[in-house]
Formats: sequence, C-alpha cells, structure tokens
Amino acid sequence: MIDVSTILRGFKAELSAKFFYYLTTGIVIVFLTRQLAPDEYGRLFLVISVLSIGRLFSSVGLAKSTATYVSNYLDTDPSQIPHIVRKSFQYNLITISIVVTALFVSAGTIAHLLDDPTLEPLLLVGILYIVCATLYNYSRVVLQGFENIAQSSTVYASEGVGRLLFVVALVAVGYGTLGALVGYIMGFALSAGIGLTLLFLRTSRYPSADVMESGLPRDIISYSVPLTVTRGAWVLEQDIDIVIVGFFLNPATVGFYTIGKQVVRFCTGPASSIGFAVGPQYSESTVADDESGAARVYETMLVSGLLFYLPAIAGLIILTDPIVTTLFGPDYRGAVPILQVFAVGIGLLAVTEMTEDILDYLGKATARAKMKAATSIGNIVFTVLFLQLLGAVGAAFATVLMQFFYTGLCLYLVESEIALRQRYLLGKLGHIGAITAVMAGIVAGLSRYITGAVSLSVIIACGAVLWAALTIGSGLIDVRTVLDTFSNSGND
Repeated sequence: MIDVSTILRGFKAELSAKFFYYLTTGIVIVFLTRQLAPDEYGRLFLVISVLSIGRLFSSVGLAKSTATYVSNYLDTDPSQIPHIVRKSFQYNLITISIVVTALFVSAGTIAHLLDDPTLEPLLLVGILYIVCATLYNYSRVVLQGFENIAQSSTVYASEGVGRLLFVVALVAVGYGTLGALVGYIMGFALSAGIGLTLLFLRTSRYPSADVMESGLPRDIISYSVPLTVTRGAWVLEQDIDIVIVGFFLNPATVGFYTIGKQVVRFCTGPASSIGFAVGPQYSESTVADDESGAARVYETMLVSGLLFYLPAIAGLIILTDPIVTTLFGPDYRGAVPILQVFAVGIGLLAVTEMTEDILDYLGKATARAKMKAATSIGNIVFTVLFLQLLGAVGAAFATVLMQFFYTGLCLYLVESEIALRQRYLLGKLGHIGAITAVMAGIVAGLSRYITGAVSLSVIIACGAVLWAALTIGSGLIDVRTVLDTFSNSGND
C-alpha cells in the first residue's frame, strides 16, 4: 500500500533541501552574472556542459541501479545490501578512472573543436569536477534507495551551500572563471564526503551475507544499461544543446542561453522534490497490492503540480524582461526571448520530474530509456536545424518541442500501469487554466507600472495573492485539509 505519510515526510525533507539548494544556486547565478561578462559566463558553463557529458560515462546509471536493488532487497534479504553497495562502488571507481583519463588526453582536442584554446586548462581542472560530482551523485541517489530521503536531501543541500561559499570566495578575490569552476568542484567535494560517510554508516547497519547472491553483480550492471541510456538522454537534453550553441555561435550567446536553462531548472525544483520522494513508494509489488490508491496519489500529485506551475509560467512569460534585467543586469537582456520560449516547457518538465522516478521504480526504466533516447536524438537534430534559422531562440524551441513529446509518452506509460481518471484530470486542467487566465490578465495590466525591483516584487506578490484567493475560493485547495495532512505527517 502507498504510504502517504512517508511520501509527505520525504517530500518535506527533499523540498527543504531543494529550497536551500536553489536559494544558494540562485545567489551564485546572480553573483556570477554581476561579476562575469556574458562571454566569460558562457565560457564557464560551456565547460561545465562538456564535463556533464563526461559525468554521464563516469556514472553509467550505476547509482540508480544500486538504489533500485537496495530498495528491493530491504524487505527480501537485507544481508545482500552491503555487497550491493560495495560492488557497485567499485564499479563506479573504475568508470571514473576511465573517463578522467580520456578527458586528460582529449582536453586540447575539445578546446580546438570549440575554437577556444582558453578552454583547455579549464577542462583539465575539470577532471576533479568529474570525480567529485560523480561520487556526490552516487551517494545521494543510493541513499534514496534506502528510502532515507532526509539524509539524501542533506547531501543535496550541502552541495549548494558549499558551492555558494567557495564560488563567491574565489571569484571575489579575483580568480574569475577558473575560481568559479574550482568553487563548483569544492562544493561537490564537500557534499561527496558527507554523502559517502552517511552511506557507508547506513550500510554498516546491515549484517553482511557470507557471499554475494549469484548473478547479482551482473543484474546491477544489466539494469544500469537502460538507466545509462535514460541518463544519457537527460544529459544530452540538458547539456548538448549548450555545446551546440557554443560550437555554432559565440560565448556571450551561450551565456544568454544558459541563463534560460538555469531559470527552468530553478523553477522545476519543487516538482523534482515530489518525484524524488514518491518514487520509492511505487515498487511493482506495492502498486500491485493497491493500484487504485497508487493512481489516486499520482492524480493528486499531478493536479497539485499543475495548479502551482501553470499560473507561475504565465507570470514568468509576462514579466521576463524586468525579471532578467533586475536580477542579472541589462547586459543579459539577450536572454529574454530565449527564456520566454523555455518558460513554455517548464510545465512539461515539471510533469516528467514528478513521473520519471515512479516509472523507474515500477521497473519501466528500459521503456523510458527508449523514449528518452528517441526524443533526445530528435532534440539534437532539431536544435541544429532551428539554430540555423532562429539562432539561440530556435535551439530553445527545439528543446521545448521534444519535451512535449517526451512528457506525453511518460504519461502514456503511467496510464498503462495505473488506470488514471482522464475525464477528472481534464476537468481539473480546465479549472486551473481558467484561474491562470484571470491571474495573467491582471498581472499583464499591472506590468506597465514596473519601474524597478520594488514595483516588480509588489506585482509578483499581487499575482501570488490573487492565485491563492482564486484557488482557495474555487475549492481547488482546501487549506484545512492541507494543514492537517502535513501536520499529521510530521507527527507519524
């Protein structure tokens, strides 16, 4: 049976961590845009995008595969858990070694292909980025498999805090782009140390069987293959388009494009918190025992997410120009049309963030991998095509277009596993759309009075108050039920 109280406890822990993480990330982004010129900012994140592609091969789905097997063996044979963690960690050290060696050899070639020799020393320093970021991801995701969302969230938050401290300190004393990159590395190193300590303390609680179950190492690797494809598609979606923009255009445009993507990631934080907390509850056996309950929980999650995101997206599109110039400065006004296109995809990405972990824990990683791979390849093709026609705005449009198809496929896959009430969901969507239209109309009318940060903040607050009044007044949100639910989950 789906344990709603466990989901809520995990969601609150993960959301708290996301809050601190995205707060610190937001401060870092604003700080960097104020300290670095658009071309320097673009160069930094072009390097990080290349390194993120390297992280794909250093992780190869091992963390999520390990988490899945840990979750499955918690109830059936906990004595295998120390073997699962130990063996997968050894595998991950091997993959890290291979990738960093390849990067060391090819850094000069990559810089030459991107026609920017200043990238080579940054890529060489980035070897440490791959090591620390991979170990951070391994510890965080495997802790999720123990259904210990609080500890996993602690690791997540610590990376954001460490990044803030180290990036600001190093850039402030004059180390520029290199200092920012080293700050990112030190943030990952801090969180990886915390995460691995928590993970191995957690693992040591379980008595270890004399030998590892026959075939289990092979199973871990086998299940990591579709997860690698899925993660690879995600990396392509998140980072390859930045590399493509860097290849065809200039570093300043990369900076504008990156700003748009970063705002999208910032906005989808709450959705990913929900998915991260809910995912472990949707094991195949649990859903088989209570399919109806699983469907109702997913419907509630979906409606709540859209109720939050659709009005927020409308407000962001209307207020993009003053938001960008107020936060990042007038030098970054080139990001405005790019962000407006990306904003359309925030709702789509939010739905997939809430859904992907559920599909993986339902054993649908292979099917999701195929879908993700297909749409990501399509994203590359359309990015190159639309980039030639519309510049960076075209690249953003290609990403949103492919996200639309991927979201639809994810929902289809969920529907094939748990029967959703389609008429109910469409009715709720229409209700949310009406609220969004009313709020957007009023915010658009007020936007002409924006003169600076204070007036912008007042109008955003007015939109939020109006949204709350409309949702509560129309019955979409029952305040008493929400408060009681969260209060009870905290007391369980």
